[in-house]
Amino acid sequence: MRSLRYPLLGALAVAAAAYAGVASAKLGSCNDPILLGTTISETGPFSTLADKWRKLTEVFAEEVNRTGGIQVKACNKKVPIKFVIYDDQSVPATAVSLYEKMATVDKVDFFVGPDWSSMGGPVPPIGEKHKIPMVAANIATPALYDRGLKYFWGTPFPVVPRWSERYFDMLSKVNPKPQSIFFVTHDNPVMKGITGFWSKKAEAQGIKVVGNETFSPDLKDFTAMISKIRASKADIVYISSFDGASVPLVQQMRQLKVKAMDVHHVMLTGSLARQVGKDIEGMTGELAWYPGIKGDYSDLVETVMKKADVSMFDYIWTLGRLSSYLVMMQAIEKAGAIDREKVKEALYKGTFKSPAGDIVFDERGFPDNGAFTVQMQGGKVQVVWPQNVATGKLVWPSPTWQ
Repeated sequence: MRSLRYPLLGALAVAAAAYAGVASAKLGSCNDPILLGTTISETGPFSTLADKWRKLTEVFAEEVNRTGGIQVKACNKKVPIKFVIYDDQSVPATAVSLYEKMATVDKVDFFVGPDWSSMGGPVPPIGEKHKIPMVAANIATPALYDRGLKYFWGTPFPVVPRWSERYFDMLSKVNPKPQSIFFVTHDNPVMKGITGFWSKKAEAQGIKVVGNETFSPDLKDFTAMISKIRASKADIVYISSFDGASVPLVQQMRQLKVKAMDVHHVMLTGSLARQVGKDIEGMTGELAWYPGIKGDYSDLVETVMKKADVSMFDYIWTLGRLSSYLVMMQAIEKAGAIDREKVKEALYKGTFKSPAGDIVFDERGFPDNGAFTVQMQGGKVQVVWPQNVATGKLVWPSPTWQ
């Protein structure tokens, strides 16, 4: 018993010391790492979107700390960063309790994350309560930024008013130019918002809307809807849907030989590609960013994603998550101090760099982020618009839909 007792006591002492080191962290210390508190949906319904993000976050810290960390003027040196990470289990109530714990027990300096609009309602008030700046990631619902919160910013990619901006710019320059468009929309608030905004933009651009159909996420037989699409002879079929809900739609459009200049899917993903196979060939869509597009921090992001084995095509919300880290880093540098109020001032209506271009916050903390137009060519993702950053040349009209 004696031989077992002492190793056990030693292990408990080490564990207690490690926990105390986090719990007693000194806020704003130049001698300790900057503590960034976050939750990731490692389990639960959202886990398929984020299950590799813990490793991604750990690699990000390693890469930043490889050069010393964040330059802090008041410390007259670079200070390393350290993440406190918990699994919110995709449950808002769990996330709330964890952010409260990070504020009161772990005593983190700043918050980064969480993701998803379901978390965006109850979690940000925790930052407000404790006056801890929070740069959330993929919280895209604009109304959540309209509550007068003073410590809340977000980095969703893309936002609805800029979702298909580059795609419609492309449509204005291709030859032959499309004259008509048919919208097919998944019955979901975000997807309906995208269709509502971009159907008006299409009309304003001189592209006639010849159909606008909404479908239930449970619908499996799209025969009647596809008959309407075929009868319309639309040049563009614009599918505003999450990838899983539209799998049978894409498959049946191929089976029933729909013809168009282009079939555009606003959420073109690796998951959709795996489920529909070659049926995705020639389709266009949006991605927040893709390796090969050069910009600020693009080398860092590419390195982090490669080491963490995260594909942008499979994990399409990854740039939103990494951008929350990049923005917080830059805000601390601009503030020149590990000081919550000074960082809050730096974030207010600030402009920050990312691989996809500048992130510009309005007075609510809402950004102005767009997306790049991609096309599936030979089973690979090619960025085709804008042309100055393209990784491949647009094939127009799409030969697979002729």
